[in-house]
Amino acid sequence: MKRLLVGLLAVILLLLAGVTVLAFRAVQDTPLVTGDGVLSPSAINRAKTVVRLNDPRRLRPGTQRESRVLAPDLETLVNLTLRRGHATVVLEEGLADLRYTLAVPPSPLGRYLNLWARVAVGPEGLEFHKVRVGSVPIPGPLFRMALDHAIDRSDLAPDIALLRQTVQHIAFVPGELRIRYTWKPEILDSARARVMPPEERERLAAAHLRLVAHMDRSADGRRHAPLADVLGPLLQEAAGTSTGTELGRTYRNLLLVTAFQLSGRNIAQLVPEAAQWPRPRPLTLTLRGREDLAQHFIVSAALAAWAGEPLASAVGVGKEVDDAGGGSGFSFADLAADRAGTRLGELAVSNPQRLAAAVAAGLSDAALLPPITGLPESMMTAEFQRRFGGIGAPAYQRMSDEIDRRIDSLSLFR
Repeated sequence: MKRLLVGLLAVILLLLAGVTVLAFRAVQDTPLVTGDGVLSPSAINRAKTVVRLNDPRRLRPGTQRESRVLAPDLETLVNLTLRRGHATVVLEEGLADLRYTLAVPPSPLGRYLNLWARVAVGPEGLEFHKVRVGSVPIPGPLFRMALDHAIDRSDLAPDIALLRQTVQHIAFVPGELRIRYTWKPEILDSARARVMPPEERERLAAAHLRLVAHMDRSADGRRHAPLADVLGPLLQEAAGTSTGTELGRTYRNLLLVTAFQLSGRNIAQLVPEAAQWPRPRPLTLTLRGREDLAQHFIVSAALAAWAGEPLASAVGVGKEVDDAGGGSGFSFADLAADRAGTRLGELAVSNPQRLAAAVAAGLSDAALLPPITGLPESMMTAEFQRRFGGIGAPAYQRMSDEIDRRIDSLSLFR
């Protein structure tokens, strides 16, 4: 019996030693994927175009279709999905080279978790030819077996099974991914249910009812109101009924329903039953006296709360670039509203208690957005290029830094 216990202890110690060695080799000091991971406005716009052109909701059930996605656009879509870390995708003839880096808290083990894989398409689906986690090589078949095991025991299993039935062919060619599939509406229903499960839809419905109540209250005798007159009481009420992580989730839902309301978009696209939800009385919300600034602010806040700051920032800049090409023109004032809203959205989920304390002290337009005096607006592409040299140029960067300085001066974001 003693010998058995000694042997068992030795096995446990060996396993612990093996895990420790793997941990040291899996985390590294140097990132495999370099760069800040911030998605450019042009990349966001191309990805949006890919999604729009391949929107399957326009297809009849059973329709066969082949989609082609360029490697840079696929890379953007992957990074939008990941939200954390940064990935690169290189497509060759019959092979895909995937690399991913996630920054982890600094420790003696290192600062970056790196993953590298070379993937091909075989008779049974995707085949992993080479896989490396940090400096640890993992046999491809073993990695595939572990991945399948994890999927089969996760709640993603039904969705993956449905996708396998839908996709007939995948091909990697230089610089392009090709997918041939048969459209099944159940995929969209399943995706919507996963993104927005019943309990989340109930929370959104509650958030929407709160918004309607506060907008109706503010609409009493007027058609316009400062955004802070609705947003302040809305967030303050939430702080009185929620705590901890639940408060952050409540803030996130309130920002989302408010963004849908101010942008004029129908939230029923996300939650079909929302078509039956009550609508508030007509009321235009403004920020520093302008409706467009309120829209920029709250949409960016919702994006940041739900999708992370890099996405919200890229969408904000991308909108201004589009405007410069023939819309209302590039506006640094709009960009300031985008960035301030992004900061609020980040604060709502990362430190909701701090936001609750700030809201309790009172919220005003001046607390949400700094003065916009001196921020150039309504610049068409030629004027924007002449005066600021384009996104990232020195003159643009100086104005960008000035916007950040103004936002940093607000007590809400210190």
